[in-house]
Amino acid sequence: MEKTKKQIERERAWETRKKNPNWKEQVTNASKTAAKNSHKSGRMKNGQAREMGLKSRKFENEVADSLDYENIFLPQSVCDRIAIVDGKPILIEIKHKGDKLRPKQKQAQKLLGDSYVVIERWCMQ
Repeated sequence: MEKTKKQIERERAWETRKKNPNWKEQVTNASKTAAKNSHKSGRMKNGQAREMGLKSRKFENEVADSLDYENIFLPQSVCDRIAIVDGKPILIEIKHKGDKLRPKQKQAQKLLGDSYVVIERWCMQ
């Protein structure tokens, strides 16, 4: 059975370690460096993603507050999904049968007309 490329690389690394008496120290230093640079590879420590999200939302809120518009709503307060149909945005709100639209949703439906779709379904349990 032929060895895979990964197996060959591991054997080569093992041979290198056997020749070098300080390999444990080098591996430890390498893992510390990897931990410092984890954001570059997409891995984050616990809480980093949450912290970045909070900073991002804070920045977005500051920018939104500085805009000179009459009404600015968070997407989740107006609709559940946004679809693009023929290059036109359609806001979709999914409700259980009998549920009513909230005030911001009513306002969006009134202003957008056919671009605001309410889908009512019975609860599936």
